[in-house]
Amino acid sequence: MNISEEKKFKDITTFRVGGKIKYFIEVKDEEGVAEAIHFAKKNSLPIFMVGEGSDFLAEDNMYEGVVIKYLGDSLEFTPEGSKVLVTAESGLKWDKLVEETVKNELQGLECLSGIPGTVGGAPIQNIGAYGQEISDTFYSLKAYDIENEKYKSFSKDECEFGYRDSIFKNEKFWQKYFILQITLVLNKNKIAKVNYDSLKAIVGEEAELSEIRQAVLKTRQDKLEDPKKVGNAGSFFKNPIVDVQKKENLEKMFPGIKTFPYGDKFKVSAAWLIEMAGWKGKGFGEAAVSPKHSLILINKTGSAPANDIYTLSEMIVNDVFEKYGIKLEKEVQLINFSK
Repeated sequence: MNISEEKKFKDITTFRVGGKIKYFIEVKDEEGVAEAIHFAKKNSLPIFMVGEGSDFLAEDNMYEGVVIKYLGDSLEFTPEGSKVLVTAESGLKWDKLVEETVKNELQGLECLSGIPGTVGGAPIQNIGAYGQEISDTFYSLKAYDIENEKYKSFSKDECEFGYRDSIFKNEKFWQKYFILQITLVLNKNKIAKVNYDSLKAIVGEEAELSEIRQAVLKTRQDKLEDPKKVGNAGSFFKNPIVDVQKKENLEKMFPGIKTFPYGDKFKVSAAWLIEMAGWKGKGFGEAAVSPKHSLILINKTGSAPANDIYTLSEMIVNDVFEKYGIKLEKEVQLINFSK
């Protein structure tokens, strides 16, 4: 283990916000994870697992616990007939995984190009973009059970995937399992059908995986904030899910409201709601809504207090509910907040 008592959340998150961490531990393998967890439990300290720090907002107060970062990043391909099992350690950067699968002409992840973070965080959020979600290709994962200090496998069904959701975000299971590796099932296919309309307008209804990947990367670059330049955690809010009746009622009340099919239900564009409510580009203190994309909250000055970002998010939630009767849910996780 590599233990540091000098790290702050602001040093390890894309928001560049957050207070000091009592113990920050980097581990290289599964044995290191077990050792770090045993250390935390021996000292009666809470545990938080972190990848690239791209999916949460941490408070500015001292975190009186252990933060563990897994560095293992191996990648393995196992042919299974017309499919290929792809197993990646949780420390591997997510976009590196997508890049390698596209290079090997394996279809299933190309629309998830450019998403920040590591492999370990992907199933927790059930990350998705441009008509794909990780649950579409998910097979299994291996985790370390923190309470019982033993290894455990999860099948796709056991992960209970939902829209930007999984069993690992359930309060009962939150931070109870340390994800070590995941296995996906991808198709051997150089060409893929494109289901997302805005992407289809760029590459057509079918395209090579490399073309789709480049189109997604270019679109993300043009529309989203680069966390290397401006502190942010990507989409701060989820798109609300409504049934057909609710969708039709909303369309009658608010002509022009944007909705998208999602199984037998519909997503309502949270970006549309926030922008139409007048929040795009607006701010509170040193935090702001991105002028490029209204789903993204930014650390405008680079030194925003965590509370500025949190307060801005609450102001948006309350205003959108007052104007549209829809309660926005945060996609970003809150760490060390007492709220």
